[in-house]
Amino acid sequence: MRIAITKLEEKSQGIPELFRRFGHEAVIISTMRAADPSDIEPLLRLCTMISRGEIDILIFTSSLGVEKLYERIIPESKVRIVSVGPKTAKKVEEFGSRSEVIEKFSSENFADHLGDITGKRIGIARAQVPNHELITSLESKGAFVFEASAYRLEPSGNSIPGVLNNVDAVIFTSARSFELSGFSQENPRKIKVIAIGEKTAEAIRKSGIIPDFVGNGTIEDCLKDFA
Repeated sequence: MRIAITKLEEKSQGIPELFRRFGHEAVIISTMRAADPSDIEPLLRLCTMISRGEIDILIFTSSLGVEKLYERIIPESKVRIVSVGPKTAKKVEEFGSRSEVIEKFSSENFADHLGDITGKRIGIARAQVPNHELITSLESKGAFVFEASAYRLEPSGNSIPGVLNNVDAVIFTSARSFELSGFSQENPRKIKVIAIGEKTAEAIRKSGIIPDFVGNGTIEDCLKDFA
């Protein structure tokens, strides 16, 4: 199958090879691009907390978040690092650190994976998209949580409709990437719609489109179980 995917250009390394491994061809459409956060101060404060040993657990939700934080500070080995997905973990390794991998990005999975976090100080480096459910979940377990935007996502000007005649399916990798894609029910031919996870699926359903498949938060799952 020829499959379009709404992947950031900065995070698309290895995507063509991954698709070929599953027997498919990737068409990368970056509906967003990364930029510096609107307010850099929270990220600087997180780096200061790490340097002072005030962070016990550091969570990365993307490889780009890893890059942006590690450009400023290298956490000590005693800091417990948790990465969402294998690509994020690989990026941590490239900087000489080790991390645990959580395959499915959900508030419940994080709470279960981390175990007893009573009194633990948790830092989160993420895109400029708040995740109140995750914060609430961790704080309800007795943790102190400080999150910082490592980067923000802005429209790139690229849209999906221009490639629809040449693909069999499209994987939306986030709710925001779907909202900026220009994809609608009025597309000229039936394209299989794949949501990388439930939050992305919710955004697609709100537009009146029912996803053909909802993954567990990873591209690999979408390619393995649907495509």
